[in-house]
Amino acid sequence: MVYYGSGQGSEGGELIFSHTFKNFELELEWKISKGGNSGILYLIQEIPNQYAVASAREAQVLDNENHPDAKLGTDGNRKSMSLYDLIPAKPQNAKPYGKWNRAKIRVENGKVTHYQNGKKVVEYTLWTPEWIKMLDNSKFSVKEWADAYYLMSNCGGVKREGYIGFQDHGNDVWFRNIKIKILE
Repeated sequence: MVYYGSGQGSEGGELIFSHTFKNFELELEWKISKGGNSGILYLIQEIPNQYAVASAREAQVLDNENHPDAKLGTDGNRKSMSLYDLIPAKPQNAKPYGKWNRAKIRVENGKVTHYQNGKKVVEYTLWTPEWIKMLDNSKFSVKEWADAYYLMSNCGGVKREGYIGFQDHGNDVWFRNIKIKILE
């Protein structure tokens, strides 16, 4: 795996692959520490002085039982493998902290699907009126975070591609068996 960036202590940061992806299938295993929070970011745009989460989509990686974020948001949309603050992962089948979970994220021509432990849990399409409506009703709205709203409404930028990365919230998190298949 080739990447740049590094975790940044208690304030967090990102670990990001060194090249961009457009249509792909990402598979991996993850586990989180007790009370831990992280995320799998995709279609990241390189924006100076801006965390990747402002431009990217995030599949949440979370200890659902012990992290307070699991109880925030709407209808569980901040729990594990949810599209963070936008679409809840259903069914919510994450294993507890300390146990390995399997994740798959597929992005093809704007259609995005998240899988958790072998089950499809999230499906949506980028660059549609429904996508914009979701942003309007989230913490990424123009009112709440205008920079993120602009970047996410144009997710993937002009080329509709971006980097893949892992979010660091200062908690212990493990990723293994990372595989990316390019879809053309």
